[in-house]
Amino acid sequence: MSESTGNSMVTVKVNIMEKEYQIQCGPEEKQHLIKAAMDVDTRMRTAKSGANINAEKAAVLTALNLANELQEDNHSNETLDAATTSIVNMNARLDKILNKKKISSIV
Repeated sequence: MSESTGNSMVTVKVNIMEKEYQIQCGPEEKQHLIKAAMDVDTRMRTAKSGANINAEKAAVLTALNLANELQEDNHSNETLDAATTSIVNMNARLDKILNKKKISSIV
């Protein structure tokens, strides 16, 4: 459920570990926020079910796991960016070589 506020924000109610939170966000972010809250709830329940830990420790474990995944994704993106840059540079060198060959075959 959600309700509008006066400044084009919506208040979204989400439940994580049987606790309700009201969070404001832009209307375009509402579905993403709901999905994120569901993901956090699932991950916290998984962390809590594996051991006899309280909700606070489950939240910390969930945060650490999410941070680790984010770092891995960032590293993958950096690797992909480096590969893309390398390909662009090779393509530019090939174009330069091909243009020189084209010019020398004309002369």
